[in-house]
Amino acid sequence: MSHPWVKLYCVRFLFGKLLLVHRTKQLHLPHHKIRVKNNLMNLIQILLSAMTLHTSHASGILSTELPDLVEKIQAGVVNISSTTVQTVMVHGWDMFLQERGIPKERKQTSLGSGFIIDKEGYIITNNHVVDHADEVVVTLQNKKQYRAKLIGKDAKMDIALIQIRDDSKKIPENLTANTLGDSDKARIAEPVLAIGNPFGLSHTVTTGILSAKNRAIGLGPFDNFLQTDAAINPGNSGGPLFNFKGEVIGINTVIFSKTGQSGGLGFAIPINEAKTILADLKKFGRVPRAWLGVLTEKVTPQMAGYYRLGRDDGVVIYNMVEGGPADQAGIQPGDIIIKVGSEKIEEVVDLERLISKLKPKDTVNLTLQRGRKQLTKTIKLDELPAKQNRLPEGII
Repeated sequence: MSHPWVKLYCVRFLFGKLLLVHRTKQLHLPHHKIRVKNNLMNLIQILLSAMTLHTSHASGILSTELPDLVEKIQAGVVNISSTTVQTVMVHGWDMFLQERGIPKERKQTSLGSGFIIDKEGYIITNNHVVDHADEVVVTLQNKKQYRAKLIGKDAKMDIALIQIRDDSKKIPENLTANTLGDSDKARIAEPVLAIGNPFGLSHTVTTGILSAKNRAIGLGPFDNFLQTDAAINPGNSGGPLFNFKGEVIGINTVIFSKTGQSGGLGFAIPINEAKTILADLKKFGRVPRAWLGVLTEKVTPQMAGYYRLGRDDGVVIYNMVEGGPADQAGIQPGDIIIKVGSEKIEEVVDLERLISKLKPKDTVNLTLQRGRKQLTKTIKLDELPAKQNRLPEGII
């Protein structure tokens, strides 16, 4: 059975051919026939126009309306310049550098993008765009520049919230805020557009389609990217991915490329993920995350046979943080976590995602396998310590 778009194309093609033949032979027709033929051709042209209109509306926007849409939304997209001051320490060379006037401090600048979400001057961007920055400067489409204050950040999701103020500490007037859409409703193959600051080229617009959803690319437990073939390059990080309604559905974050430039594989954080942590970023400056205090590894058949674990699924605890929530609940190294609540655990990432959905002070039931026994432990969760650098990498 032919696809309806194929049928539409064939009809348009035949009408177009008929129109071409008519125009070629029109001069050779008797005068009384020209009027009849002209009426027929006018009808055909009306049908062709209607079909073009129908085709354009299928994508949600007329092609002639796209420039109008971009003009409307791009004022809410900003360029971000982050400056980090680095102190150069060379043992035994301090006097040498001082005598020759060589500064010990060097400024390193990185460029990124972001987008305004309300009239209060709040801007969403990637954490890696502003992380460790000593100064953040935001440039609007009208070329006005404002210093930005870091309100909150979450390294795990790579999202940061900043806010701009003018020199008198007031919120700039007439800010254009972008509308946050519903990334869950975004459909594969629907058209999208990205606006950002690639290579410092302000407010560059590229278009493409949504290539995939829920894409895991190995960046961590919160992998859940939207994939697009719209060109995304260095400098686009933190910028918006729009649908053709002008709604932000993603935060452009990373690309897969062997050259460092767009290769048609761009990835954006779904905007619904950002919505879940905005309130925490405003209130706490961070996302208070619950933790167990365990290091785990997926159980494989080979591991189960070698260590005689008694089962070949779930995740096994191979180390723990002394005094952590799991330790206080009586969980032991060698225990295999089978379920969190009613949710079955197959991979380490399953455990981390489920725990991340809970809040500190929540209680959760873990179903465990200990030797030949299966037991349930109730754990009161605590907040993941702020100084995570003191914890083992991969701690949950």
